[in-house]
Amino acid sequence: MNPDLKRKRLLLLATAAVVVATLLVLYLMGSVLLTLGLSAVIAYVLFPLARLLERGMPWRHRRPGLSRGIAVGIIFLAGLGLLVWALILAIPPTLRQGARFVEAFPGLFNSARATVEGWAADYSHLVPEQMRDKGEEWLGNAGGILGDAALNVGAQTLGVISGSVAFVIGLATAPVLIFYLMKDSDPIRSAIYTPFPAALRPYLRDVLDIVNRTLGGYIRGQLILGVIVGVIVTGGLLLLGVPFAVLLGIVAGLTELIPIIGPWIGGAAGVLVTLATAPDKVLWVILLYLVVQLLENSLLVPRVQSSSINLHPIVIIMTITVGSQYFGLWGVILGPPLVAMVKDLVVYFVQEWNRPAPPDDAETAIEATEPDAENSEAISETIEETQAV
Repeated sequence: MNPDLKRKRLLLLATAAVVVATLLVLYLMGSVLLTLGLSAVIAYVLFPLARLLERGMPWRHRRPGLSRGIAVGIIFLAGLGLLVWALILAIPPTLRQGARFVEAFPGLFNSARATVEGWAADYSHLVPEQMRDKGEEWLGNAGGILGDAALNVGAQTLGVISGSVAFVIGLATAPVLIFYLMKDSDPIRSAIYTPFPAALRPYLRDVLDIVNRTLGGYIRGQLILGVIVGVIVTGGLLLLGVPFAVLLGIVAGLTELIPIIGPWIGGAAGVLVTLATAPDKVLWVILLYLVVQLLENSLLVPRVQSSSINLHPIVIIMTITVGSQYFGLWGVILGPPLVAMVKDLVVYFVQEWNRPAPPDDAETAIEATEPDAENSEAISETIEETQAV
């Protein structure tokens, strides 16, 4: 075997071992990982805003550290102000509306069932008797099935984070984590490679690029889509006069985080409430959800979600099912992008394993020309300005 190829494959095996060991450590961290992960997601979403503010500062080239600190501080204070506003004005009425919804859910379900049965009675002569019996049986069992599924997902979600003092402490330290993850992103990224040999760093950078593209990009895109869809659905339901409009908009935004089946779940909740409270508006509500999905898939997704998870729908549904069983809501939301990330990593390692190895001097040249943490941002800005021109 070619010595260069043999050396490259040993480096790939070492990289794979680092990845597996990192995943194992992250899994063992449990609820601590949850807090760190949520902080990293928030920092990842807000970081482009900080970069935008930073570029508008005339002294950014002379004092890059000061510029980054001021930009992050502005975004951080604005985020805290928005959080305080939500805690005082938005969250309390939403919680009260949610409590009323939970209390009224059995009645809403029975009312929706009565509405559907009334429509079925009007057209009973068009439906065979056996199909009517099956439909009534399904409606009778649907409430129990949905309730059991919700309780199972809720129990698994709470089981991941309950009983952990570290989780409570992590929530208290989350703002500090978010601030420093945004402010010191470049030094943190460089520090990740420091403990490893120089020959291993290019492969670790490739791995982090895959994680950033598949997992980080997907989560950021889905969060943005969830906010947009939630606002549009809330506004539409308010205009239609549907009860629980704000809560149903929040449900639509949250279920948007679940690929494929999420929008259907959010739409089903809105249709159920409409059937129970204002059945004459159900066609308008269905049309609202369909228009939102049409706009999302044709306009928002291509612009906001630049990368997809590239998994077959069957794989996504199986991942959601298994994830909900063992990790609750977190498994439903994070399962598909994690599986997509693992798939992309496997493809990367297989391709690199069979690709001819460059000479040692070529790898050294590549390593020597890679930007360090101090000038990487300036180089990125120069590239972006050149592309704009």
